[in-house]
Parts: sequence; structure tokens; C-alpha cells
Amino acid sequence: MQFPSANKLVAKYRPSSQSLTNFPPPDHNYTTTNGGKSSGYPFLDSLVPSYLSLDTQGRVVRLDTFSKTVAPGCRLGWITAQPAIVERILRITETSTQQPSGFVQSVIAELIMGPQSPSDGGRGGSRDGSGWKTDGWVRWLEGLRGNYERRMNAMCKILEEGKYHVKSSSSTSTTTSPRSSTGLSLSQTALAPRLADLDLTFEDDEILHVTKTPMYDFVFPLGGMFLWLQLNLQSHPLWGKLPPAKLASALWAHLTEKPYLALVAPGEMFSPTPDIMKEEGWGYFRLCFAAIDEAELEKCSEGVVKGFRSFWEIKNLGDIEEDISVKMMERERFFAV
Repeated sequence: MQFPSANKLVAKYRPSSQSLTNFPPPDHNYTTTNGGKSSGYPFLDSLVPSYLSLDTQGRVVRLDTFSKTVAPGCRLGWITAQPAIVERILRITETSTQQPSGFVQSVIAELIMGPQSPSDGGRGGSRDGSGWKTDGWVRWLEGLRGNYERRMNAMCKILEEGKYHVKSSSSTSTTTSPRSSTGLSLSQTALAPRLADLDLTFEDDEILHVTKTPMYDFVFPLGGMFLWLQLNLQSHPLWGKLPPAKLASALWAHLTEKPYLALVAPGEMFSPTPDIMKEEGWGYFRLCFAAIDEAELEKCSEGVVKGFRSFWEIKNLGDIEEDISVKMMERERFFAV
């Protein structure tokens, strides 16, 4: 589910006629922007061309699934590839997983194709009880992509605005306002409107020194349902006093507490090897923006930001160590699930 803003960026890194000896002619695929033929659906034509549409030698295998577009429990998908590869996959399936759930197959079939006959009592996805057919399926995908993108933008906006931990101090005004590489010195008049929520009071002849430290960083997703946060624990006051993985574990548990109530997925869950889990996995959190409505999503995103800020206020090692064992147990139970 690529977002519209990602089309040009992703297409830029697709193979070109200069990088592939078997690059197809413009009319080979359905990319109308590159001179190809139309699929008959403007939405599908607007998508970044898949590698399947660029292949002329049968070397690409494409996997699709309904679990990402209908419901998480719909463990049903399909494979598009050259016949020889499909035949081999069919034989492997016959002696391993066999066929997908029959119940799921019947639900998806009736949703898209509709009831087999007027007398079978079933209902398809359309209001009149008929199936979506291809037209309805494409409309559903277009609407789904729009919802995902709006939720992604809502989460990213809150996280982007709140990713800095702001420190402030004041000094007596001089002719030249001091500056440093780590912070800004602004006058009371210039800074007050932007820091009203800090509830600061100072004299007219004072200068407020503000230092902005990023607590995390991320890249706006180009598609999908998830956002990855890269933690900047090196800027935490307790960095170096605790092992990085333990500090990240304390942050994870801190976010689950009231009033933040945000459950994020630790990066260790997705580490392919024990070495990566130990060396890098602790430094990432994964957040999902597709599972809940925008109002609830904004509330949860604000909880993440507030949880990060309050965690960066912890300066005493005892404040974390006194219950670190409990938090580690909670984390281990999360992994076990």
C-alpha cells in the first residue's frame, strides 16, 4: 500500500533501461506514466510499478495477501510467477501446508464474488448483497490506502513536533546574546510564545538559554502500516550508567504506565540474529498507525511523546534501578506472547 507521495521516490529506484538488459518496452506493463497500457483503473495506474511488470524472463515471484487489506485473520494470499515455478510451489504445498483455511476462503470469495446463487442466503460486500467484483475491490483498496496515509500523517506530525527534549536556563542580558553549538539564546519576548507550556518566569533583563536534544528520530513511512523509531538514548542523562539494552527496556516499560499507556514493539522482536538483537535491536521501537481510528491514534501518539519527555527527566539511577527487575519481567512476558 504505497502512499501517493512515495510514488516518484520509489519509482526512482526501480530498474531502468540502462540497468537491465531485459528491460521491457514501454507498452509491456501497465504504467501509464511511462507510456504503458492502462489497467482500466486510474488508481492502479497511479501505483509504483511492481518488479513483476518489469520482468521479461520470468525471474520475479510476487506474493500478495488479503490479511493486510481485509482483516489480520484472513491468512489467504496468492502467488504470481511463471508457470514452472508455480507448479513446483504447488507440489511443495501439497506435501506441507496444503490448502489455506476453507472458512477464510469462503468468506473472501463471498465478499468479492458474492453469493453463488440468490437462494444460498449469503451476502457479498456490496450494500445490495452482491459481491464487490473487481470495481469494488479496487475502490476498497483506494479508500484503505487513503485511511492509512491520513493516520500515518497524524502520528508522524505529533512525533515530529515532540521529538526534542527542551532544556532551559537563564542568564543576565548582555550586549551580545551568547550562542553555542548545542543550544540557542533568545530574548524573553521572542521565546515566550513558543515556550508558554513550560510555565517559566524570569526578569526582563534575563536571557533564556534553550537546548533542544532529539530523543528519537524516524523517517516518514512510504507505505505499509508501521513506523520505526530510532532511539537516541545517548542523549539520556543516565547513558553510560546502565547497559543500553537495560535503559531501552526501562523506557519501554515506562511508556506502558499511566498516564502514557502506549505499548510499542521493541526492536529485539524483529532482530534476525542474536548478535543484531544484542548490538542494535534495543535501539528501535516499532509503532502501528493502521489499527485504530485517528482520534485514538492521536491520543496514543501524544502518550508516546509525553512518556519520552518524562523518561528524559529521570536523572537518578535509583529511580530506575529500584524497579528495573519488575520492568524486565514485564518485557520478558511481552516477548513470550
